[in-house]
Amino acid sequence: MVFSLACYPEDSEDDHPYGPLEVKAGERKKDFYPYELAVGRGPRSVEAEAAAAYHVVQGDIEDLLLRLCAPDASGRVPTGACTGEEDWIAPVAMSVTYNANAAELARDLALSWVSLHHKESISRIAGTPLSALHARVDAAPRGARVPMNSSSELAGSLSRETVLKALTTPPATLLEAIEAAAVPDDTWRAAEPKVRELMELRHQLDDEAAGEVPPAFWVDVTTREHTRFLEEHAPFHVRRLPGGGVLLATHPYRTLWPLWADALFVLGLMS
Repeated sequence: MVFSLACYPEDSEDDHPYGPLEVKAGERKKDFYPYELAVGRGPRSVEAEAAAAYHVVQGDIEDLLLRLCAPDASGRVPTGACTGEEDWIAPVAMSVTYNANAAELARDLALSWVSLHHKESISRIAGTPLSALHARVDAAPRGARVPMNSSSELAGSLSRETVLKALTTPPATLLEAIEAAAVPDDTWRAAEPKVRELMELRHQLDDEAAGEVPPAFWVDVTTREHTRFLEEHAPFHVRRLPGGGVLLATHPYRTLWPLWADALFVLGLMS
């Protein structure tokens, strides 16, 4: 698998709003994300196939972002993100975000709000100190809101007041609420027994020394049914990193906003 790494100076921002550093998976994305999956004989399960595809790629995506942002414990890269989109968009609309300092996790929320409200490029303001982002949110008109892409009416927008309350919430409390919200739903858990079967079959097919393996055939895991399942049910992953950072992640077909919305609701911050 070949990746491309590009560095962009500040004066290229208008043409390439990708941030100072950008890594792309190249043309052969199927080498990174599976287009097909081996299944055995018997009844098929779209849910299990989609969930198995999630397991195949998710660890690699998180590892790639950490290798780019945190190759050592220096913390010199304060924040980064991963998405299937072309541009670096609002962090809560990404699929993976990295923050070198978990105490500044609310930066993702503040960056998202400032970017959406002021129509500013994330790559231009990503390095803004948290205190300055706080001041910009505070300076907005009372009751100001930005739209969020959500199927829930209650989570369909994000208010200035919610962001301000999140910014003044103790960081440990905010992180604990996000961790508590990162629980697979019942639909995902129901698919897990079949997922284990599919992953075991994959391991057997990959093991050249295994000898005879069960018969299998390949199925497309990029159908609308598969992608919809991941968009609605892919679980969230919260990783506290050894250097004091934190990584929030889900599948590239989903965004982190449902995770944030659930945590903000539990804390009573949504308004």
